[in-house]
Parts: sequence; C-alpha cells; structure tokens
Amino acid sequence: MTLRFATCFAAAFLLLMSGVGPGVAAETGGDILPIVPREIRAQVTARVATTLSSPMAGRIHDLSIEDGDRFKKGEVLVRFDCAVQEGQHARAVALLEKNRQLQAVNERLRKLGSVSVKEMNVSTADVATAAAEVSITRAMVDRCTVTAPFAGRVAGVSVKRWQFIGEGQPMLDILDDQQLELEAIIPSRWLAWLGVGTGFQVEVDETGKLYQAKVSRLSGRVDPVSQSVKIYASITGATGDLLPGMSGRAVIAPPQDTPTQISPSQNTTGGVADPVQAVPSDKKPADKTP
Repeated sequence: MTLRFATCFAAAFLLLMSGVGPGVAAETGGDILPIVPREIRAQVTARVATTLSSPMAGRIHDLSIEDGDRFKKGEVLVRFDCAVQEGQHARAVALLEKNRQLQAVNERLRKLGSVSVKEMNVSTADVATAAAEVSITRAMVDRCTVTAPFAGRVAGVSVKRWQFIGEGQPMLDILDDQQLELEAIIPSRWLAWLGVGTGFQVEVDETGKLYQAKVSRLSGRVDPVSQSVKIYASITGATGDLLPGMSGRAVIAPPQDTPTQISPSQNTTGGVADPVQAVPSDKKPADKTP
C-alpha cells in the first residue's frame, strides 16, 4: 500500500515538473507538433521570358541593343544583311507584274477569238505561280529582321554585330520584368492545407524587404522520389526593385483549423522529411542572407 502510494506520488511529481498536464499529454500524444509557420526558399522568376534564335543563316548587319536594355513590342532588335533576299524579292515582283500584263492582253485577245482556252489557262497559271514566288521571297525578306514579341528587357546577348551565324543559333535572352512571380518547391504533404489563394510573406535576400504573395497555381505533377511539388505565386504590390533570379525566405502559415502536424523526425508516410524549419509565429525569421 505504501509502495503504491509512493509510486503514484513520484509519477505525479514528474508530470508536474515537465509542465504538461494529463489532459495535454493525452491530446498531443507525445509525437505531435503544434501548428507553426514554415520557412522555405523561393525564387523570383519572369512569367514571360524566351530566347530569340536566328531565323536564317547570315551576317548580322545591325545589333544596337545590349544586355539590360529595355525595348518596346515590335521594336527591331536584330537586322541581317539581306541584299540577296531583297533582290530576289524585287525580281519576283517584276515577274508577277509581267505575267499580269500578259494575262490582261490574252483576255482581250480571247474576246476577239485569237487565243485558245488552253493559252488562257496557262496565262492564269503563270500569274498564280509568280504570286506564290512573291509570297516566298517576301517571307525571306521578313526573316531579315527580328522584332520584339513583347515589351521587356534584354537578359543576355549571345552574338555580336557583323558576326555570321547559322539558322537556329541563340541570339538574345529577353523577358518581361513587369510580370514577375515566385517559384518554390514544397513537400507534397502540404497540399493538404495549401492551395491556390494561400497567402504568405517572402523576404528577398538582395533587397532585404518583405513582400506579400499569394499562390496562383500548382505544378501538374508531384515528384514521387522527393515527395515535393512546385508552386507558383503572384507578388502583390510594387515589384520595381526586383529582378528575376533573386531569392529569399518564404514563411507560410497553415490555417488554424489544419489538423495537427506530425513531427518530420517521425514521418510515417515513407517519404523524406519536410525540408523546412518551424518558425515561431510571434518572431521574425532570423536573417540567413549569405
């Protein structure tokens, strides 16, 4: 009797010293973490970006734009030396005009009965052939200039003026720096509470500022090896001081009604542990800028 009382007293004393009441211990189960914000890396990217390649083989005649320069939609970025193509186009236009005049003469002679139906059909076919040749040579001349498909900024120049390049060779990297977004890779288990519309904050290392963001879309697949998925987020507010390639720390807080999260060290799903850190909700994340 005395031994049992002493054992119960010792257990109650240890429980009291641990700071956890019997009710709390039953609720947490010993291996459950409270809901806290999570920190993960995010990168700034341009929604609209592309590499302009050479549409033809030839020598660059004009390349006045440089890395970092801004341009307008439709502005000529690269111009090739196209004396041969322009001459071919002029010859095709002249040949078309010649065949049209012959067709007009044959039509008048046809009314007088001096031209057969066969000759008239041949004349019509010659006009159509010449018109097709004009279309081909015009397309070749149009390829002599490379224009901007959208307004933006040059992010890289791979060629030089007077350089002879081949068809399909990369020339310019361009992007629209007015349409920026964030990319991040999160554990796929976060999809239980994170989705389109989830808001969070990101502190960009290069500027040292906080920006508000909201998840705009999710990747179409989950990586089965790392059990991760890529998310994309739109940045609310001014982004004039941001550049694609900048990165920072995003802090994403699960909603209050999210089921209690299992500790990453005791992951029971068979995948890798969450590559994140728990961040107290009442404290700003410590600066980890390299």
